[in-house]
Amino acid sequence: MSLKIKNHTVLQGLLTHPAHPKLIELLCWFCVRYSETVFTCGWEARDYASVHSCSPFRGMDVRSWIYKNPQAVVDDTNDHWLYDTDRPWKRCAIWHNTGRGRHIHLQVHPHTVYVKRET
Repeated sequence: MSLKIKNHTVLQGLLTHPAHPKLIELLCWFCVRYSETVFTCGWEARDYASVHSCSPFRGMDVRSWIYKNPQAVVDDTNDHWLYDTDRPWKRCAIWHNTGRGRHIHLQVHPHTVYVKRET
């Protein structure tokens, strides 16, 4: 397994701010399932409400271009993780570009659950 962090700013945010326990669960699952992982954003100060800036933070961005089919990674993650039992349409994984380049955004909610599926 290879885990990388984009730069010292991302590392500092990860070391100085608590991550939500559900995010830690999701990230452990993700890193084991996808042995090459590069974290590009975790906790980050923002001037608007975000899963990246709350405490504990509930969002992590992962470099997507290292995967042959990023959408398949997102679909697989969402097949195994339910973001919120009260809002099943919301997703734990999204492949998008918010102005910083295309990446996989992982997010959790206090009601996030792992859904065991036959593989």
